[in-house]
Amino acid sequence: MVALSAAEATNLEIATTGTRPFVAVFIGGTAGIGLRGIQGLVSAHVRAGARSRGLRVYIVGRNADAASALIAESRAKLPKGTFTFVQAKDLGLLADVDSVCTAVIDAERAAAAKENHSPQIDLLVLTQGVVSFSKRKDTTEGIDHVTALVYYGRARAIDRLLPLLTDAAGGATSSHVGHVVAVVNPRLEGPLNADDLSLRDPKNFTFGQRSAHMALGTTLYLQALATRHPGRLAGVHYYPGVVMTDIFKSSPLPWWARWLTRLVTPLFYVLSVSDKECGERVAFLASTAHFPPKAAPNAKPAPSAANILGADGQPNSGAYRLNYDGEAIKTNKLVAEYEANGLLEKWYAHTTAAFAAVEAGRPFTE
Repeated sequence: MVALSAAEATNLEIATTGTRPFVAVFIGGTAGIGLRGIQGLVSAHVRAGARSRGLRVYIVGRNADAASALIAESRAKLPKGTFTFVQAKDLGLLADVDSVCTAVIDAERAAAAKENHSPQIDLLVLTQGVVSFSKRKDTTEGIDHVTALVYYGRARAIDRLLPLLTDAAGGATSSHVGHVVAVVNPRLEGPLNADDLSLRDPKNFTFGQRSAHMALGTTLYLQALATRHPGRLAGVHYYPGVVMTDIFKSSPLPWWARWLTRLVTPLFYVLSVSDKECGERVAFLASTAHFPPKAAPNAKPAPSAANILGADGQPNSGAYRLNYDGEAIKTNKLVAEYEANGLLEKWYAHTTAAFAAVEAGRPFTE
């Protein structure tokens, strides 16, 4: 377990190290884990005081009122911070994800130009989603809506923001490392249905199988990106622990699930991670020293690396499956197995095929 005090110390170091503002994007940031992550970043920069490098946060979500309240709270604590709300309509549609990402890119390019540096994103946190036991319901883009929220839309956001996450404009001499955090739960991972990756056959579309695909698919996508962007990108599939959010209230749950939730809520309170700890630990995931990218070919890992086991079971591999306390979750052998037998690349190609279909203006049918 990474001690909370160690995470807080690391967050303070990140807040005071650098010649430009720390830039974070939170998609699904108006509530829940995303909101707490923003509060964690603000807290670190408040502690930094005059030593703060500056903080710029883009908050993507649907709830404008909640965003306004969060921004007001953040500005009151950190007047010199910049907090921008980007209105989303339906993040279960890849076209809407593209729209909000374009808004973020344009705004950050403009801000970076004024500061005379290349546009960069230090931390991207993806929390959009719901808990659902419902049957498959395809969007106009041909993707199950829940799966689009939790997996395809998140993957698309990473894809669209990659140039800023990897500092493409900075060129080969850039030392920038972008960090991506996808909040799901690695413990829900299960085998992929290699013959029906979209789970279009009703026999294959179950709550458990959908959850397994979304969870393992998240890890596989981050692993594929870490391999493609050595030295530049680190990804974390993160389980935040039991945090008292409104996700069950905002999710389309059947009556029995709502009844069960009310029944176990007192136990959740006993087991829960506090809002403050949750926020600090989410902010901590931006640490390159603890969660480094995969080393570039012929390059040695940074000496400050914590040697944490990556998703493929190898230390410092650039993609990580983490528990709420910053420790690696027991390695899922399927990741290395799928990397070896080609199913990881098949999943990556499947994902990018969905992107291509939407870009072409046609439903995804694979």
